[in-house]
Formats: sequence, structure tokens, C-alpha cells
Amino acid sequence: MQTLLTVHNVSVDKTGIRIDPWEMLKILGEQQGGAIDGHTSTLVKQYIGEVLQNSSPSGAYILAEALESSSTEYISIPGITFNSGRIIHKMLRHSVYYALFIVTAGAGPENLARSLMSEGNYLEGYIADLVASALVDSAADQVQDQVRKLAGKQGLKITNRYSPGYCSWSVAEQQKLFSLFPRGCCGISLSESSLMSPVKSISGIIGVGSNVAFRDYTCEICSMKNCQFRKVINQ
Repeated sequence: MQTLLTVHNVSVDKTGIRIDPWEMLKILGEQQGGAIDGHTSTLVKQYIGEVLQNSSPSGAYILAEALESSSTEYISIPGITFNSGRIIHKMLRHSVYYALFIVTAGAGPENLARSLMSEGNYLEGYIADLVASALVDSAADQVQDQVRKLAGKQGLKITNRYSPGYCSWSVAEQQKLFSLFPRGCCGISLSESSLMSPVKSISGIIGVGSNVAFRDYTCEICSMKNCQFRKVINQ
């Protein structure tokens, strides 16, 4: 593998961003309690384009040695122990490296959504916000693909990615994760309360090793029963 704790910057390809209009419409339909009309469908397609145009996605990751932990509640790298919780510890077991990453859609998408809301265009603003969330998730897919390719060159595999705030991993643990990156890396800052800015940003961890597994579907391991994306998958 490449030098550990070196920051690997990922140039996110905007042409490779994938946002499924139908998934956005299913979320809207679920939340509005009924069918979606043609006007809403048109708005979704419009704001997929506008959000992407206003975005400036970027990402980065570092590789760190995965250390053995005596507790099923923790995962460790040299110098840092994360209180990941039992679920994530289980999903990452057998890793020999961890890829810790950050990724953002940039400030443009959230600024667009806020502007629309402030003008009283609440549906448009909500759609833009929803699309921005899907955009940063797609950007994170590209970061994960880079980790997968790097691992593959060494005959290794990767796990799914897991983020603070999910599966009982406290969002406050982002303070530890961000300490591994230069201040302002990818234009992302972290507040004392562990909120990222730009808001449409993701941080997390990916396991790397010869005996790890990638799961196509992981909602059943997560305790967030009201997640809007869980509802889409289960429909």
C-alpha cells in the first residue's frame, strides 16, 4: 500500500455524478403522502441540473494501519481510538487498513437551497436540498472507488463506508477523524459541535483487507428506522 497517513486527494468527476430522478420522486412521494404531479417531476429534473452546476465536489482520504482492539465497541489506528460502537466494529473486523475520508459537494448547493427557501420557494428549496444530499453521496462513491482501486492493486478488498452519526457512532467522533487531515482540507471545516461546513459533506471510514466484505445492502444493520433513504430502498 502507499505511505500511511498521507492525504490522497480525489478529483471528483462531475460527469460521473449519478442522481436518480426516480429516487428523488419516491422520497418526495413518501413524504407528501401521495402521487407526484408533472410539475414536481419537472422541478426535480431542473434542480438536478442546477445543483450539479452549482457544486464543486472534492474529496480526500488517508490510509492508517488497523490495530487490534480488545473491545468490540472500539476501532483503533496508531495514536487514535474511535468509539465506533459494536455494529461498525463488526463490519470492519479483519481490516488491515482503514481508509478515513472526507468529501463535500461544496457550498454552492446549500446556498442555492437556502436562497430558494428565503424567496418563499419552499418546494424548490427542499428539492434542491434533497438533490444536494444525493450529489455528495455520489461523490463519496467516487472516493470509495478510488480506495477500492488502490486496494485491488494489492489484492485486497474493501468494506462499505460508515460515517459518524450512524450505527451508534457519535457524530462527535468527527473531531478525531478531522485531526488526521490538514485544516481546511477540501474546503471543509468542523465546528466545536462537530457540524461540517459546507453542510453537504460526509466523513467516514472504509475497511481494507483480504478478509473483509462489501455488502450490497446494509440498512438492516442501522438503527435509524426513520431514514428517508431506508424508505426508498424498502419500497
